[in-house]
Amino acid sequence: MEVTLNQVVIPIVLMILFGVPHGALDGAIIFRQFPTFRPRALLLIGYLLLCIVCALLWAVLPTFCLVVFLAMSVWHFGQSDQSNSGYTATHIWRVITDGGIWVILLPFSHQLAVRELFAVLGADASFTMQMISWLIIPWAILALANVAMRILDGHGVGVISTLSFGVMSILMPPLWSLCLYFCLWHSRRHVIRVLVELSSPRLGWIMMALLTLITVLLALLAFVCLPVSTLWTEAVTQVFFIGLFALTVPHMVLIDLYLPWTDRVGPGDAVHD
Repeated sequence: MEVTLNQVVIPIVLMILFGVPHGALDGAIIFRQFPTFRPRALLLIGYLLLCIVCALLWAVLPTFCLVVFLAMSVWHFGQSDQSNSGYTATHIWRVITDGGIWVILLPFSHQLAVRELFAVLGADASFTMQMISWLIIPWAILALANVAMRILDGHGVGVISTLSFGVMSILMPPLWSLCLYFCLWHSRRHVIRVLVELSSPRLGWIMMALLTLITVLLALLAFVCLPVSTLWTEAVTQVFFIGLFALTVPHMVLIDLYLPWTDRVGPGDAVHD
């Protein structure tokens, strides 16, 4: 893989430093949701075990995991960009079109670079890119209709952000545009939202620093354990994206499944010792 320090390694390092920490706040969310030690410990252990299972699964079924990762990213990115939650047709439509910018439009716009990236991750790059090529036209139709609806509804911020992200994903190098969105938009907004909701923001900062440090140390361990023949730039790419998949699955279970469920049933009904 012909990767350079500027095009691949630097944006990945920036995403590790300024993007990954937003997921480390999951520890603070678990502490907020559960008042006693036992459920906190069980959920944290389950969270860690799910991370390990996902990482091992990628080693066995890389193409399957990549497709699942891309599909999950559409929902997670798109859902985080919405001002309200729910499962109405309009909400799902906007989630898919907003999240699809980074999972469909970006790889389609940089096919050679992304195909090479998928191959480094051990996946069937031809199959995955073919799937994206099949999705680009229906996604583009939905995205243009979404922009038109937002214009008619007077949602200026939504129009500007959608168009800006679309232009970024097309014109900028793929990992740089993803880095800017992931760090400055997705992660920053998540951190602000969670810290505001915590009764003790200090706990949030401590959890974020501690769990980010543990994640980085585990990533370095994985980097060292890779075969010596692996190029270091490829090793960085593999450790980051496979690790991100392993972290994203439990993160989405908590953020996109569990928390919306507790909002519907009420925290008192959802928390048990």
